[in-house]
Amino acid sequence: MVSKIIIKLWSHKGGVSGIILLLFLLTITVYTVSYIPASEREEWNNPSFWINYPKNAAPYWINFFLSFLHEQLPEHKIFTINDATVKNYTEGNDYKVQNISFFYEHSYSEFPPAFSVPYSIQIGDIPPAVEISIKRPDGLAFVIYYNSLDPISNSFQDGEEYDSAQQLLGTEDRDFENQKVVEEVEKNSNVISQRLFSSSREITQSLADKANFFDFPINDIPAEKVIFSDTKNNVPLEGKYEFVFSIYSFENTTNIEDIQWIVDGKVYGILGTDDFRRDISFGIMIGTPVALLIGVTVAISSTVIGLFYGLLSGYKGGRIGSLMVVIIDIFLSIPTMVLFIILSLNFGRSILFLIGLFILFGWPGIALINRTFSIQIKNYAYVEASKLMGESDFRIVLRHIVPQLIPFTLANFALSVPAAILGEAALSFLGFGDPSFPTWGQMLQDAHFSSAEILGYWWWIMPPGLMISITSIAFILIGRSLEAKSKLNKMR
Repeated sequence: MVSKIIIKLWSHKGGVSGIILLLFLLTITVYTVSYIPASEREEWNNPSFWINYPKNAAPYWINFFLSFLHEQLPEHKIFTINDATVKNYTEGNDYKVQNISFFYEHSYSEFPPAFSVPYSIQIGDIPPAVEISIKRPDGLAFVIYYNSLDPISNSFQDGEEYDSAQQLLGTEDRDFENQKVVEEVEKNSNVISQRLFSSSREITQSLADKANFFDFPINDIPAEKVIFSDTKNNVPLEGKYEFVFSIYSFENTTNIEDIQWIVDGKVYGILGTDDFRRDISFGIMIGTPVALLIGVTVAISSTVIGLFYGLLSGYKGGRIGSLMVVIIDIFLSIPTMVLFIILSLNFGRSILFLIGLFILFGWPGIALINRTFSIQIKNYAYVEASKLMGESDFRIVLRHIVPQLIPFTLANFALSVPAAILGEAALSFLGFGDPSFPTWGQMLQDAHFSSAEILGYWWWIMPPGLMISITSIAFILIGRSLEAKSKLNKMR
């Protein structure tokens, strides 16, 4: 049966295109389920998970087209401890110095939007000192940060650092408080985990002392536009920068657990990032199995219910059939979208609840079509002959009516999948979807809420919209192909 359906689809141009698009969606689904852990898929709405990513960054391939205009946007860079090119340790009788260096090639005509330095250090009884210095391409080198790691005073109590961190996370106070709790737990285990921002007061004060290095005033200029600037004019200085992170300790228990140097950019990833620093391509991937789950579950359930309900009402006829048709008409006359919104407001926005609503109101149209075909088929001569031969109604339905309805049922199934996906996307876009599940409609709702269409963040809008269109087109092409083949076989 399955092989015959595939052969039918393969002999139709629309069916071939639909199969190719469906295989594309299935490939993404298999990759997401197999290679992306469930714990990571659940982090889509967790702001702290995306803190290392840039905000509203365009796709990196934009630079390919900008190269024809001799322009390039800064690319977002995340340097981990494994990317450190220089690691050296100096030990004396009562001290130890640990140096970790990163190299960053800046070859852009714009300044990086910001930078941050998250690090974790295991400490002992004597607090170590941390120093961060920059060596520039022009040979100029200076310290931008120096501080003693006191476990009590180094928590996020400073107002300016708190505001900078909160702005970086893009969250409400309660979300940032959760992040602080995590840091305090790590400190209790003798590990200090902090994040230094380019806008922190210590860095700006340190740079203020370097004003004599520059021929222009730097008081009101952000730190990144001073560090990466030419000394003559406030324009980007291209070349290789060395970032040096040093720890001065006085006991052997002090050690660097982890460190990163994050230089924010304006381009990142295949599909860019959104206002919450989330990777758009990640959202597209984890939204694909959710969309297919919604579409296929609703389509199977509503198609099966519609098949047998329509078959029964058409075959039986009489008062029972008339009553069943009245029920179908009642369901079809209900404004479903308005009802969905009202029910979502009063009974919650669970994805399972929405699937149940789509199934409840998705079968009447299919049932009406199957009823029409059932009335026609039951009047065929061979069906009448089977009745005269004494065959039971159950046997007649299974042998003579159901096989005739299966091709149309499969076509209805294929057309019901995009209807369910579009319905969920519409509800999510209006703000009535399940926010705990990453769906393409939810991504569009977030984009609209952040005014992405006004601010020109097209990479936030187009990918989820295209995926909804691709999924709908794939099943519509398959459904139309099955429907066309069924009509052709019937004419023959």
